[in-house]
Amino acid sequence: MSETVEQPYEQRLIRRDGNERIVKLTTNLIREDDRLRGFQNIARDVTREMEMQDKLSTAYRELSESHQQLKESQQQLIQAEKLTSLGQLAASIAHEVNNPLSGILTYAQLLAKKIKSGNVDNEIFLSYLAKMEAELIRSTKLIRNLLDFARQSPPAFRQVNLNDIVNRAFDLTAHAAQLQHVQVNKELDANLPGLMADFDQLQQVCTNLILNGIQAMPTGGTLTIRTTADKVRVKLEVQDTGCGISKENMTKLFTPFFTTKREVKGVGLGLAVSYGIIQRHNGKIEVQSKEGEGATFTIYLPLHTEKLAEKS
Repeated sequence: MSETVEQPYEQRLIRRDGNERIVKLTTNLIREDDRLRGFQNIARDVTREMEMQDKLSTAYRELSESHQQLKESQQQLIQAEKLTSLGQLAASIAHEVNNPLSGILTYAQLLAKKIKSGNVDNEIFLSYLAKMEAELIRSTKLIRNLLDFARQSPPAFRQVNLNDIVNRAFDLTAHAAQLQHVQVNKELDANLPGLMADFDQLQQVCTNLILNGIQAMPTGGTLTIRTTADKVRVKLEVQDTGCGISKENMTKLFTPFFTTKREVKGVGLGLAVSYGIIQRHNGKIEVQSKEGEGATFTIYLPLHTEKLAEKS
């Protein structure tokens, strides 16, 4: 009866024809009646195996480094697109905030005038104060949403509702729609289930899609935002009645730094960043469009994403 014992990675460099070879030794122990009678050494050339192992290790290391660089680049793209979107949003929200502040100033001046004249009417005073409070709350909400949108934050997957994200993005873009005479229809499923996602990043996607839809309708039109769900995923549709997308440009939509915007300044990162975010959420984004007939962007997000938190 014989027993084989491998000597773990006992390697020897042997020159053969001027080339270095790696040899792995295996020892066969020969036993008879539970007594060691002898042994046999077998040498096996594992040079090619070790070279392949080294190449695989190098490739894996390079792949890991590339993956880390891609993650860092994605975050940089997200922040770059946020800065671009912020420039557009800030101008719009400045007008939106200025109107209630002007109203508050007017009511404050009226109150001061009535107090000086001695014409004190508690009901009128309370009415003025209520209107001022409502305008301040609306302005504060807009500014808070803008700050949340702008802040830098790492991916944080948690239970969220897509309708809340859509409403937050709409708050930031509503005035831009008004300025371009775009009517916005929200068809949100009230029974939409929650999903694991990064709230801020999905808000970035929704804001980009809504702004793109508004900017595709410079002379006005209708923007429809729709959410639905089935047993395995939720769906978001952003549909506009704008200029549409040509067949040539359809294949370039998600390419970084590609943009069809002429009148609106953009760096062409919005859709590329949105694509990366949706991919990170194990979802997908599709677009349907005909030139001159508007476009519909559709996002699908899975409900069952237990491992997403581990990826972040």
